[in-house]
Amino acid sequence: MNMVRMSHYVGKLKPLLFVLIIFMNSNSCSQQEENLVAENIPAISDNNVEYGGVVNYLTDIGTLNINVAANGNYPGINDPAFVKDINTPNFAYCHPDVQYFSNGFNGYKYWMIFTPFLGVIGNVRESERYENPTIAVSNDGINWSNPSGVATPLQRAPSMNEAFPEKEGAAKYAFWSDVDWTFENGKFSLYYRGSFIKGSALKNRGAKSPNNVEKLKYNAQRTIVRQTSKDGVHWTPLEAAYTSNPPYSPKNNHILSPSIVYNGSEYVSFEVENNISPNFPGNDPSYIIQRTSKNGLDFSNFKQSKVVNFINKPWTKVNSEYAPWHIQATYVDGYYFLCIAAGEVKKYTSEMLYLAYSKDGLNFKVLSKPFVEQNTYRSCFFPMNVNSETIDFGAIIAYKSGVFKYREFQLNKKKLDACLSK
Repeated sequence: MNMVRMSHYVGKLKPLLFVLIIFMNSNSCSQQEENLVAENIPAISDNNVEYGGVVNYLTDIGTLNINVAANGNYPGINDPAFVKDINTPNFAYCHPDVQYFSNGFNGYKYWMIFTPFLGVIGNVRESERYENPTIAVSNDGINWSNPSGVATPLQRAPSMNEAFPEKEGAAKYAFWSDVDWTFENGKFSLYYRGSFIKGSALKNRGAKSPNNVEKLKYNAQRTIVRQTSKDGVHWTPLEAAYTSNPPYSPKNNHILSPSIVYNGSEYVSFEVENNISPNFPGNDPSYIIQRTSKNGLDFSNFKQSKVVNFINKPWTKVNSEYAPWHIQATYVDGYYFLCIAAGEVKKYTSEMLYLAYSKDGLNFKVLSKPFVEQNTYRSCFFPMNVNSETIDFGAIIAYKSGVFKYREFQLNKKKLDACLSK
């Protein structure tokens, strides 16, 4: 074949080669997505031992009054129309997480992170403007206020310029949600979720660090960020922990309600993933996965995460469509605890509140009697006193009406161990 004819032949092949390359790349991405599967840990069978005796966790002690303002202003704007009073009786509380200090910390025994939430107003997602991380403190668990010197909220609402649409042609909206914190090695580590916030906007708000440069290269529908503080008042700029992009998640999964604990050697993150892809072992509407980190910032990828097993699922006896929707995790004295708001995940809501417990953080037994049977959302349990026999807990029960109520209860370690024994 002479050079002219060969050149002509190659020219005719170019479009076919281009299509073949696109197909191979597309197929490679598809295979990569299919291979992005969390590890399914072999389940432990139920020994059918129930936590016996009288349960003392069913009575509310009182209703919280949080004397702070909900600020829905964007950065640099201070329009009083977007500042709302949410103390009694204007309840608008959501997503509590509490750290308790028996001898007080910086003047207070109870430290709480939460988000105000005023409910969706018509078709305009107005409520998300107020769903910003907010700190409150108390010495009795009932009456709360802002600690002196702390900004309210800790992070302002994302502006329209910082947002991107969920899909082409959709309206833009961005918001913070799902706050959660730990207290370890003398500092708070606060985590929360940014939704539909541009990577460039998060970099502008955050630390000028190699971590943020690397993790915020691309927009992600959800991004988990962290701030730390040694006094609860002065906070470091936000850092990205992980996002809803691969390899951290099957693309654009919700990474709902991530909750992090420190177990003395590493950080353990629990989160809810909706079952919307072939990445889970069964047909449950949602699954809880566990990922870990040595430094509280660099967490394991989705493929290295593990699917949490529930030895029993009492919520399915109430409604076969029920599954965990939002969670809050606690670690104390060798036990992992999950506060689980369960409901119809496919309708994006919860009803019932359960407590689950584990010694390995992967196989959980659930107390069969729920804390609340209806109208609850993401709530929290927190240890107050621990001895060789028992663990005393406080609880903030969050109702979908926007009200928080306070409870206290005690669990016996021998009874917990008996329920978990093989």
